[in-house]
Amino acid sequence: MNIGVVFEGNLQGGGGYQQQISTILELQIINRYYIIAFVFSEENKNILELYGLKAIHIKSKLIDKVIKFINRLEIYHPFARKVQIKSLFEKALDANNIDLVYFLTPSFLSLELQTHNYIITLWDLCHRDTPEFPEVNYFREFENRELLYTKSLKKAVAILVDSSLGKDNVVQRYCVNENRVFIAPFAPSVNAFVDSNINVKTKYKIQSDYIYYPAQFWSHKNHVYIIDAIAILKSKGIILTAIFSGSNKGNLNYVLEYAHNCGVNELIKYIGFAPNEEIYSLYKNALAMVMPSYFGPTNIPPLEAFAIGTPVVYSDLDGLREQVGNGALLCNLKNSESLANHLMALRNSEELRNEMIQKGSKRLSELQKSSILDVLGEIFDDYAIKLKCWKHQCKVM
Repeated sequence: MNIGVVFEGNLQGGGGYQQQISTILELQIINRYYIIAFVFSEENKNILELYGLKAIHIKSKLIDKVIKFINRLEIYHPFARKVQIKSLFEKALDANNIDLVYFLTPSFLSLELQTHNYIITLWDLCHRDTPEFPEVNYFREFENRELLYTKSLKKAVAILVDSSLGKDNVVQRYCVNENRVFIAPFAPSVNAFVDSNINVKTKYKIQSDYIYYPAQFWSHKNHVYIIDAIAILKSKGIILTAIFSGSNKGNLNYVLEYAHNCGVNELIKYIGFAPNEEIYSLYKNALAMVMPSYFGPTNIPPLEAFAIGTPVVYSDLDGLREQVGNGALLCNLKNSESLANHLMALRNSEELRNEMIQKGSKRLSELQKSSILDVLGEIFDDYAIKLKCWKHQCKVM
């Protein structure tokens, strides 16, 4: 059986992008099926080929945009079987004898498919959980997500979510069959295991201990909460630097201005998008990885910190606390004193730091008992049996 894995996004996309790469690399272990990656940029094609993977680059054309528009029109659907218009994407699937499509992300491409079944990944439903944040609300983003999820989830062969809470939410909110929703926990990115020896403090001219927060500059990432805690510590004579890495999604200038107004701009180091070769050292040498995000139910940075051996301070919210168990210190997002107290405790107690590192490592081992390969293998095997009802099994290419 030939499986087309759809790899979208770009290198600046952060954890979700790295998660796609990690998943594609793991899929190579399932050697009873033939995996072909489909990409939509030359950059992604080159990245996968660096790992020795075959990738087919699909270049968008104007006519394809017209076809996509037509395919999504409700008025067209009664005529679809007679007209049979396919997008360039689906024609590429046909040309490579793809039997099942696996979307590594929530993707509008799933709505284009006329003759292919698919698996779709659902990262979160935060537009429902916290619709007040601009990135899931403004300029019809909420409506666009609802359009995608309402139409794509019910038709999927399988839906991959990251947690039990994620499964409960999708079943409840979109009335999908719970037997088609599979829990496949996130894994640390491949970069978390690339040991490096970079003197972070020297490179970024940091005189004090530092905490690290790898996150895109969306408002829900809650950088200002860290700035408030840094200001509280400074008022107590404790100097601690925060390193922020990640792409600007529109909130960077506000965050930097906020730090200036709080009088701690000299303690906030924005380093842009962190190079892969620096990620290990940024984590390893930090007092803690701090992630006060409002979005979940799970995130990748805590897993990377667990893998590298860095204490984690995380949001005390549903889903997020279940992800880390007792492997992280949880902070009250309504009160920055909560974070400041955790950071003082970590700074003053090497015993506490070592305890949290050990608990984090143990929690990661617990989470990795269930592999995404086990989940996908089950889905692939079940689909292969059903596929024989209408299609001869394709020869391995």
